[in-house]
Amino acid sequence: MDKSSLNRNLVYAFILVLNVLTALLLLRVSSWIVILVMAVVLALVFIYVSAHLRRQYKLISKVAGYIAQGDYGQRIPELQVNEFDLLGQNLNKMLGKLDTTISHLAIHREELRLVLASIDDVLWSQNPEGKLEWANQAFVKLFPAYDENRWQYHYEVIREPILTEQIKAAANGEEKLLREIQIGEHYFLLSASRNEAARRTVFILQNIDPIRQAEQMKKDFIVNLAHEFRTPLTAIKGFSEAMQDSSAEDKTRYLKIIRNHTERLIHLIGDLEKLIRLERISRLETHEIELKSFFEDIRLILSPDIEEKGLELKIELDERISRLDCDPFQMEQVFLNLVQNSLRFTDSGYIMIRTSALDHELLIEVSDSGRGIEEHHLGRIFERFYVAEASRNRNLSGSGLGLAIVKHIVQLHRGRIEVESEPERGTTFKIWLPTAQAASAW
Repeated sequence: MDKSSLNRNLVYAFILVLNVLTALLLLRVSSWIVILVMAVVLALVFIYVSAHLRRQYKLISKVAGYIAQGDYGQRIPELQVNEFDLLGQNLNKMLGKLDTTISHLAIHREELRLVLASIDDVLWSQNPEGKLEWANQAFVKLFPAYDENRWQYHYEVIREPILTEQIKAAANGEEKLLREIQIGEHYFLLSASRNEAARRTVFILQNIDPIRQAEQMKKDFIVNLAHEFRTPLTAIKGFSEAMQDSSAEDKTRYLKIIRNHTERLIHLIGDLEKLIRLERISRLETHEIELKSFFEDIRLILSPDIEEKGLELKIELDERISRLDCDPFQMEQVFLNLVQNSLRFTDSGYIMIRTSALDHELLIEVSDSGRGIEEHHLGRIFERFYVAEASRNRNLSGSGLGLAIVKHIVQLHRGRIEVESEPERGTTFKIWLPTAQAASAW
């Protein structure tokens, strides 16, 4: 396309007007004719230049209209006037950079939306008047009255008095807020940050139930540990005092009781030391064992106790897998503890150890026909000192650390353990351990 220069056209127009005026003056025409001719010439020049510029302006204005409507892909076409064409090229470069920036912002916005939607914490933003600007899916689950298509205020959606009070405090108080609140049976940590530039406040509601549960488990552990030590120590103290004024025959009986409680304390301390040592182990020294001989050794060790209670220990091994890579001593502790646990709560019937070969795993089940465990205890059965039966005899139930030790050893072998039980229908402990192919990644 042939381009013209606005400056050059204006110079040509000036020269044309000057030549016409000079010609008229040389012809010595009357003044009114000079004025009339010059007016016509100037009008023609103005019309030509105006029409030429108007065409360029319409092209630019048309593109600007599309951009104003959100079509950022539009570009100004090549123009006939050099000055306007240069302006169009610069505007096109600016639009290209703007289009790239908007694309990046759209990508980041979508990524941010996906992140916010995937976060389990409750998130929302509101303006100083309390209008909800946006909220994530966790907010919708907790407060189903929220509708993103409606103009809603927080007090229309959030009906928890404690939370609404804290929201008001955040609007009138410090720039950042951090409070622990309880909603129903759940505990949350509420934090708020104000964006003064955008005139919005962002709230985060984090569920801290696991932290609360961990704190409660810690308290229970300390209380139970104190009880475990207090009971035998009180007995030892009491019988020691009773021996001062007792006969020789009574002293012998008291000494036996004191010895039993002392042994119980030693056993308890030993289990605590064992658990602490296990928690410090990051890697086991493993080698292959032959499962048949391993479980026969378990039978041999426990046979006196099993025969004493008149029970039967059944061992059923899957022939598809005969060997396992593990720490033999630690794994022996697992099955001794599990079978002894079954012995304590099984008065008749059987105890069974069964193995099953799975894909890259070995499933080992230890089941019994004993009294079973109620469902609400199953989630905490592996906690230290947790007592599923408050009335059971501690002398019968051991130190209360056996199942905690079992779970820790299984986890050290990169396995997992679960329990299934129903009252009066027995209990089954299931252990999944990685086999040779999976274990090679240790």
